[in-house]
Amino acid sequence: MGLPDVSRTHTLVKMGGGAEKGDRTRADRLRAAFLASFLDAAALPRGMCRIRPPDTVTPPPDTVAPPPGGRTVHQGRAIWLGTPDAELYRLDDTRWLLPSPRRAGELARELLEPPATPPLADAGDDPPGAGHVSVLQVGPVVARLQAVPGEGSALPDGLAADLDRLAAQQISVLAGAALDLRRPAWHPARWISRPGR
Repeated sequence: MGLPDVSRTHTLVKMGGGAEKGDRTRADRLRAAFLASFLDAAALPRGMCRIRPPDTVTPPPDTVAPPPGGRTVHQGRAIWLGTPDAELYRLDDTRWLLPSPRRAGELARELLEPPATPPLADAGDDPPGAGHVSVLQVGPVVARLQAVPGEGSALPDGLAADLDRLAAQQISVLAGAALDLRRPAWHPARWISRPGR
């Protein structure tokens, strides 16, 4: 599965000169934008139920691959389930917001690499990577979608492309929000003492 051509999307946002209400407000707004970047029930086939909401606090170690360099701004994964014989049985929707587009690109390339040990050909169950897996990057944001069909079913034509398109739109919004909400650059002139103080 190739990486859709959204990795070079750039969002230009004019930075305001005024101070925000504080870092806590900025952090809360960025967290809200991160959570809003996940797919919702309207984007999925009818009957899908979210069994795990995205968690930005501390996901269990087995849920999210650690990014290169080890530090993320936010990371999380939502899991959706349908009936066992549905065309789309399970969807894992994972997001990372990293400190820079460079680190996001490193993570995206790492996620696209084939697994170190290929699944056994004679295994009775489908291999863990069965279905559709896509990795999308926009600026400092990376999304990974894994869609698994139900038993004896196949993913409907166009469903994977539709999910990729919706995820790309949502992470583009998150990338813009991350740019808009980043901390103002430190400028030495702000700290120069003035005569008469």
